[in-house]
Amino acid sequence: MENGEPQGMTQPAIGVLKTRAGTGYLPGMSQPFLLVELVILQFRVRREALMVLDRIFREALTEYESPQPPGQVDAHPLVPVMCGTVAVLRSGGIPVFSEGLIVGPGAAEGAIRVALPAIGQGHSATGLALDWVVRVMNQVVEGYSVTALLAELAEVTRTIRRRALQGMNSPVFLQAARDAGIPWSCVENNMVQFGWGARARWLDSSFTDVTPCISARLVRNKQAAAHILRMAGIPVPAHARAADAEEAVKLAEQLGYPVVVKPADKDGGRGVSVGLKSAEAVRKAFVKAGALSRAVLVEKHFEGNDYRLQVLQGEVFWVSHRVPGGVTGDGSSTVIDLLAATNADPRRGDPDSNSLLKRIALDEEAVELLLEQGLTPDAVPAQGRFVRLRGAANAASGGIPVPAQEGAHPDNLALAVRAVRVLRLDLAGVDLLIPDIRRSWLETGAVICEVNAQPQLAPHLPAYLLQRLVKGQGRIPVVMVLGDVAGEAWLEQLVTALSADRCVGVATQAGVNIGRQTVIQEPCGNLRGGMVLISDPQVEVAIISVVDDHMLITGLPVDRFDVLVLAGPPDMGNGPEVWERWQGFAQILQEMCSGPIIINQDCADWVAASCRLSGHEIKTYPADALAGIVLQKLSEIEP
Repeated sequence: MENGEPQGMTQPAIGVLKTRAGTGYLPGMSQPFLLVELVILQFRVRREALMVLDRIFREALTEYESPQPPGQVDAHPLVPVMCGTVAVLRSGGIPVFSEGLIVGPGAAEGAIRVALPAIGQGHSATGLALDWVVRVMNQVVEGYSVTALLAELAEVTRTIRRRALQGMNSPVFLQAARDAGIPWSCVENNMVQFGWGARARWLDSSFTDVTPCISARLVRNKQAAAHILRMAGIPVPAHARAADAEEAVKLAEQLGYPVVVKPADKDGGRGVSVGLKSAEAVRKAFVKAGALSRAVLVEKHFEGNDYRLQVLQGEVFWVSHRVPGGVTGDGSSTVIDLLAATNADPRRGDPDSNSLLKRIALDEEAVELLLEQGLTPDAVPAQGRFVRLRGAANAASGGIPVPAQEGAHPDNLALAVRAVRVLRLDLAGVDLLIPDIRRSWLETGAVICEVNAQPQLAPHLPAYLLQRLVKGQGRIPVVMVLGDVAGEAWLEQLVTALSADRCVGVATQAGVNIGRQTVIQEPCGNLRGGMVLISDPQVEVAIISVVDDHMLITGLPVDRFDVLVLAGPPDMGNGPEVWERWQGFAQILQEMCSGPIIINQDCADWVAASCRLSGHEIKTYPADALAGIVLQKLSEIEP
């Protein structure tokens, strides 16, 4: 390939004409999307260029999946573009559950519409990924070097990561919801709705929609939380707040060494120093904690193993022993070599990453701990000897969580449950220091050093929590109607019958009603109207009408629905061209219908003529029978 930048190109081989955020669902897409209108000069995109592009993406993007076996790339030029965009998104931490799809021709001559996966307010992240991929493709087609673009990739993925859901919990919750068939949508920032209407729940990481804000705020203040627990008779370590390093030393002497120094209002083990045995160590620890917070605590150290007990609604559902960061000797390797092998574990990432485990640096803390154990970095620990390199045992500092619920003493579980109850939390992580979780704290002694209202969860726990929090798949019955049915007698009959024991939401071209109350009195489109219904925790059944192809741009408010009513005739007239479009809408909607298709007899002939509907129970009824049939079908759906 030649070096340099393209010069004098009158038109690139592939160009992005316009983009539009799609916050709903398309058939074949299980998440929001960015609708992109592209133009490709296919005569300029040779097979050799696609092979080069495929090789570049395979080498640069670990998440890239080649559209065909290497060396056999005969796909449409848009396919590697979509695969490359998805790979960049995944590299930037965007959860991707749909590979993207070609929607159809664009508005401009020769243009093609493509839907690419997005998430929440992160449509701009998809745009960034696409822009980079398109620029790489144009360089390759023109025979120019892509070295500079490859150098940009790290910054592109960093920018995308800043626009992704933050923390480790939220992406795992989305994957768990996907696996369980629970629909989700991003509400705002890191907040996600799982399910629809009356069955929906909100989560922000591991905050739930019933976590008391007053309790969550209180437990962020470790001193205040400890005071509440102490008043309730729950064992907590003695501590006091220090205004400066010298006061910290005085407090340490009063409490008696060893001590712990930590910020009073930070989570995740940030700024925590444990097992301090000298004034100089306390001074250093104060500086470390003071860099993160103006409120620094000096706390009496309790000798014991570190356990995290996860509590939900009065029950401990997970216990882990948090083993501090360190290495285990093999009798022949130095500490340096053992640490290198430990950090090479692919599960370990940088301390500020979302990796399950963190790499451990051979820093000042590690060297000091080595000296306390009579070792140096070049020492060779004996076979099986554990060498501690971190004082704190949390995962953020390199610790390893080991399952420990089996055999945990009931008294210890009850202590954690009571601590969470006293603080009025529904879900929390309790950090318990105790010599042995299998023996009662009443016998051995123990302290609760912290309660976290937004605990980090082991990867398998979000699935369990969604099962506990969300009823079934979180779906309410949804009826989709093709046709303008505002004011139709059969619809009024259906709503009246359903409203006898359920709150019904209806979105038509006339507006939106919830529980017989008008909430929007103007045309608002099927996406907006449907989103109003599934966002309202009162709605138990949703009825949504569709009249045009705007759904192909915005998407539908649900990924699937239970009953499809082909109500027709369309409001645009009665000519063959109008009916042809109507039939096209019906075919698109039937792909997203999980139950029966009910056809109004008035339009049955048009459906039978050329509309291919398959894989469903399909029956035709007169208009005055539609309400009763839909009601019957809904009664057959699992509540």
